[in-house]
Amino acid sequence: MTTCYIIDDESHAINILNSYINQTPGLELIGSNDNPVNALQEISALQPDIVFTDIEMPLLSGTEVSKHFDKKIKIVFTTAHPGFALEAFELGSYDYLLKPIKYQRFLQCIQRLKPPDAEQKQNVDNAESPKHIYVQSGTKGQMARIMLEDILYIESLNNYIIIHMPDNKHIVYLTLKEILLTLPESTFSRIHKSIIINDNKIRFIEGNQVIIQDKLKLTIGNSYREYFFNKIAKSILKRRIIN
Repeated sequence: MTTCYIIDDESHAINILNSYINQTPGLELIGSNDNPVNALQEISALQPDIVFTDIEMPLLSGTEVSKHFDKKIKIVFTTAHPGFALEAFELGSYDYLLKPIKYQRFLQCIQRLKPPDAEQKQNVDNAESPKHIYVQSGTKGQMARIMLEDILYIESLNNYIIIHMPDNKHIVYLTLKEILLTLPESTFSRIHKSIIINDNKIRFIEGNQVIIQDKLKLTIGNSYREYFFNKIAKSILKRRIIN
């Protein structure tokens, strides 16, 4: 049984997570508190497996509270503000849930407790992920072969997409949703309603912008921020305090 604890200064937020935990097999709520200072004492004694904590709270913020947890405790931040995502993952959070939290998203968070074997997942990705795609070129009856590793980003333009390459671009009569069905999720991320990026071309992430290989800045849309930072969370190196 996986034990859970909730910290939130809003009682209705605690009630929602409480109901989600109660209806999810394998979870048990062992405590909750609307006061982060009191919660620290209880968590120290109870040692739950997961702590769901709001970020913006009086007395202590969720990010400040999390610094006092035992490192074995998995932290899940809950907030109505997407702007805290990068800071949350830099602090070693397990997940980041945006309010209002839907049960499906909550369940995805819990399912990540037992991720697939890394080697097995890599083998599946290698077997199923395409290395290239074919698109209509500018010449009638001709198809252009595009290596996925060469794509910088893909931009939507009404019912068309523009596939941006280092030296050229291809305009194709498709939508972003349609091209996403072909692209491997392990490599490509939708960061905006009109932008898909090749994760391997990322050079920097600055606030709400991704800077890709050709120094172009692309904006991360609020609706896609949580998904994107969840995806890169395991690749963020976190500072470890050595006693």
